[in-house]
Amino acid sequence: MSNNFGHPSQPVFMVDSGGGQPKQQRYYQQQVPRHTQHVPRHTEPPLVPCWTFPPAREEMKKRSWGRLNGGMAWVLTLILLLVFAALALGAYQILRLQSEVERLTQERPAQMQSVAPQKQVGLNSAELNNNKRKSAAHLIGRANQSPASGTLMWETKHGDVFIEGFKYSNGGLQVNESGLYFVYSRVEFLSPTCKSADYHAHKMIRQRGSRTQVIMEDHQEGLCTPGTNDPWMMGSHLGSLQHLKESDLLFVNVSHRHLLSNNFHHNYFGLFKIH
Repeated sequence: MSNNFGHPSQPVFMVDSGGGQPKQQRYYQQQVPRHTQHVPRHTEPPLVPCWTFPPAREEMKKRSWGRLNGGMAWVLTLILLLVFAALALGAYQILRLQSEVERLTQERPAQMQSVAPQKQVGLNSAELNNNKRKSAAHLIGRANQSPASGTLMWETKHGDVFIEGFKYSNGGLQVNESGLYFVYSRVEFLSPTCKSADYHAHKMIRQRGSRTQVIMEDHQEGLCTPGTNDPWMMGSHLGSLQHLKESDLLFVNVSHRHLLSNNFHHNYFGLFKIH
């Protein structure tokens, strides 16, 4: 270029898109001397092409959007994991509750079955009816008592009396089966006057083979004030549990048979089997 135009200055190239004509060409024309303007246009040197690059700001925006999209993906992934974990925990709790309900429903009938026999222990109606029918007796007093003996005689046929499972003989009841029995007796004494020696004795006697034993007794003195003609009355009651054996005999003995009340239902004797 210096050989053609003869001036030492180097051309300056500026890249711009304004004005419809590159500044390079305009600047080049300004740098050329006036006497060279007559050079035909086709002799001008060709322009050097230049390319512009995209701004760095757009690349930075793309990078920032990529980072943002990656962070959002991680957040969404964590949220999904938490949701799945919550669902899994809920399903586990439901399965656990179902298994617990099944276990309770299986244990309840077993408990009811184990309790039912305990309620029926000792409540066999056939056995109770059998015991009541064969192991109970109740006797009331009789008017014609023998004065020679202190053992009382009892009415066995008339009135509210019964004998089931025992044998009556000469004022005594004989046991036919060993077991636990409740034995009882009551007598009532009456006197029109009071004497200093008045007293009463009421005894329950058990005879086992050749042995005789008093198993219950009631003895009272000072029933009234001596020297008065006022009548007096005294009742005596005996009752207790006794373990009796087969063939045992039970009797009731009193001290003053002539003082017994004539009210038969106030004098009685009986027993019944418990076990």
